[in-house]
Amino acid sequence: MAVRDFKGVWIPKEIWLDERLNALEKVILVEIDSLDCTDAHCWKSNENLAKFCQCSATKVSNAISKLIKLGYVKVHSFDGRKRRLQSCLTFSAGE
Repeated sequence: MAVRDFKGVWIPKEIWLDERLNALEKVILVEIDSLDCTDAHCWKSNENLAKFCQCSATKVSNAISKLIKLGYVKVHSFDGRKRRLQSCLTFSAGE
């Protein structure tokens, strides 16, 4: 099982109300944030995220590109084959 900082099913209001994001993009963002709990950051492949979200890897790739463009996620590292993503969310469940 993957190491993760599982916070439950909780989406910060700033994300939930961001009309630039569709439901899939919000779920992917929260999943990336949940998996970004170690120095390795989020390492899950587009294919694994697609399986989790029950959509295509292409949709995941497009969503991640949009999240990067909007500043919600940044690429921590890329070796030409594997990309590690870092969440830029600073919210917590108590806020």
